Amino acid sequence: MSEVVGRQSETVREMALGDELSLFDSATGRAVALNSTARDVWALADGQTSVVEVIDTLARAYGVPPEDIADDVRRTLDLLAEAGVIVPTA
Repeated sequence: MSEVVGRQSETVREMALGDELSLFDSATGRAVALNSTARDVWALADGQTSVVEVIDTLARAYGVPPEDIADDVRRTLDLLAEAGVIVPTA
């Protein structure tokens, strides 16, 4: 089974800007801007869904093979975790 994606940090607030999303972490003062694709990845970060499930869900939504987006999804998840807006599940 694939590793579980972390969950959205409780200290993060969202602001929609067209197709993009701005995240602000009140604990760190850090802001992160997401394009529409990263926004879709963020929406699936619930602390229960596996990385493979995120990839498969987005591949179906975009009508592409999972292997075409797998690296980009993993990279986006890593960047969101590095920014502290996705945190490990307890």
